[in-house]
Amino acid sequence: MHSETAHDIPRPQAARPGGSPVAVRGLALAAQVLIGLETALQLVLAAAGGTRSTLFRVTTPLSLLLFFGSVVVFLVWFRRCRLNAELLAPGAHRYSAGWAVGAWFTPVALLWIPRTVTLDIWRASAPAGTGVWLVNAWWAAWLAKTVGGVIVGEIGHNAYGYSVFDMAAGLGAGVLAVLLIRRLTAHQEAALRG
Repeated sequence: MHSETAHDIPRPQAARPGGSPVAVRGLALAAQVLIGLETALQLVLAAAGGTRSTLFRVTTPLSLLLFFGSVVVFLVWFRRCRLNAELLAPGAHRYSAGWAVGAWFTPVALLWIPRTVTLDIWRASAPAGTGVWLVNAWWAAWLAKTVGGVIVGEIGHNAYGYSVFDMAAGLGAGVLAVLLIRRLTAHQEAALRG
């Protein structure tokens, strides 16, 4: 009788230089939809009275599902883009594909490493001379939403996520994230076809 060992179980392999690209279009669409819905729901909740509203209590499970779904799908898309970027520009990246996900969960490093990974992916994927303004605008909006929202909430004694500042930063971060996903996916697919 033969029992399987850890050596017998096939493990999925990431794309390597010279390997095949991994699909990102479906994940990109899912991430855009989830981020758009989550952003819209947060704006509706803020307009309805924030954490004190009945709507907040009723939609909390949906809000959590959209938030965590957005995070997971975005991170899977982001890592796949990083793997593809290695095919386009082998050895030109400052951080490994593992940092495409891990950096988001590393205290302090999450304030700059994800932007650096994004810039490397963008430069490997976008046509030469394409500016990085979208990456910088998205990153500034994300920092404003996450760091600035906490600071403004503490100063103004408002529930996090429902100050005017946080609503504006959240809308900006959501819209720019959708645009970034859309543009980066298009650039990468074109580069991989070429």
